[in-house]
Amino acid sequence: MNRAEELADGAMFHVEQNRLLSWAGRSGVELGKGAPALMVRYAAMVLEANTRQNLTGCSTLTEAVETLVVESLEPLARLNVPRGTRYADIGSGPGVPGIPLALARPDAFGVLIEAQAKRAEFMESAIRGLSIANLTVECKRVEEMARVERWRGSLDMVFSRAFGPVYVVLEMALPLLKIGGRLYIYSRRGGEELVDALADQASSLRGRIVPGGPGVVVEKLGATPNSRPRRYPAIKREAERLGCEWKNET
Repeated sequence: MNRAEELADGAMFHVEQNRLLSWAGRSGVELGKGAPALMVRYAAMVLEANTRQNLTGCSTLTEAVETLVVESLEPLARLNVPRGTRYADIGSGPGVPGIPLALARPDAFGVLIEAQAKRAEFMESAIRGLSIANLTVECKRVEEMARVERWRGSLDMVFSRAFGPVYVVLEMALPLLKIGGRLYIYSRRGGEELVDALADQASSLRGRIVPGGPGVVVEKLGATPNSRPRRYPAIKREAERLGCEWKNET
């Protein structure tokens, strides 16, 4: 038995399943039969792999379930994710939030975008180990994906958790969305708190920040100009030059 199996075995395994079910009940989020068990297994897999590569700061199964799984599922308490939704998780790292979202919504279809090859390899291994049929992995930079014809303007939703400054995330994510699609940026604050420069950035990309929170929701209103996105360093430098509040919020 490897460490992942040990971590997800026995009494602790059931305690963490029950913790997930309790959270789902309080939050009004429906989890399908078997999903909590797979989510606990996923958290254990991340912890086991973390002994070989830096994937998370979590050190216990309880902490991993709370941080990697529960916090990833939080937008489901606010957003409707209908059957057949096509989404991307940008800068996915170990598969957060994309793998927990896929386990919670097996009738949606996701792509996990990650530029670091070792992290992409871990995600592919986790997807195979958990038999997740509704996920794919793309080992590419997000700005490269946004210029691929079959991805640009094709997605219903994009999720961003700890990918980078909000100003940068807006420019990376909005080109991937179809008109009417939504970007969700994990944050303690809500869209109504964004400063004017960030609202202007969203508007220039043909997006509109939706009031409310927690988390920032941006709706895609029109086609993003073909000149966007620029390279990550260029966008980040501009954010720093503007001195935007929230430049390091995510």
